[in-house]
Amino acid sequence: MQRMLGKLPAVQDSRNLQFKKYLKTPAVTPPAARGWHVGIDNWSLGGNDRFGNCVIVAAANLILCWRSNAIDANKPISDTAIIELSREMGALDGYAILDRLKWWRKKSMWADEIWAFAQIDPHSTEEIKIVINEFGACDLGLQMPRAWQKQEIWTAGDGPSFYANSWGGHSVPVVGYDSEYCYLATWGAIQRITWEALQIYCDEAYVIIAPDWLASLGLTPSGLDLSALHADLMALDSGV
Repeated sequence: MQRMLGKLPAVQDSRNLQFKKYLKTPAVTPPAARGWHVGIDNWSLGGNDRFGNCVIVAAANLILCWRSNAIDANKPISDTAIIELSREMGALDGYAILDRLKWWRKKSMWADEIWAFAQIDPHSTEEIKIVINEFGACDLGLQMPRAWQKQEIWTAGDGPSFYANSWGGHSVPVVGYDSEYCYLATWGAIQRITWEALQIYCDEAYVIIAPDWLASLGLTPSGLDLSALHADLMALDSGV
């Protein structure tokens, strides 16, 4: 199977909400391991073997993860639907994660809505763990080295084949972690990446607050000041 990429360079926007601002003090300590991917074996490929639409496929896999764990609806979005929306968004040959998040919040994707998103520190292991544990997944961008074309587990390394972005940019949801690895949903399967490699090659990361997740009994995030986030979101929407 050919593996395509398609994440455009990270877009900087000073208006982005910052996740750290809304963390309650003291922050909730995430567990040593979390695996929202366990039991899901039907991750979407979404045409990412033919098109550079990984940013859109990542959204489909985020939805699958949330629904499978929160509302017991383990049904992926079809490849046809993913390709059609990729074409509508002009994303078959690349797209920015932030542009997809803004589209998703305003227009929905496959009738699935999100309430908000916030930027997190892509090099903070703690923030990434908190987001995965409390929100079901972390929306991540990677600057892929060519060496990963041949690696079963993505690691850090030396030499030109390990140069960041020597392969290109890729968008993936992180749907689990343990002491050694993060678990990414990409190309229809789960891919392992070491924490060291994630720190080196991750260039952007976001938490997405989704109604499917918030409405789930016992899964509502406890470590985030949602009222403050909501107030800032309303102010942003009104242009204040």
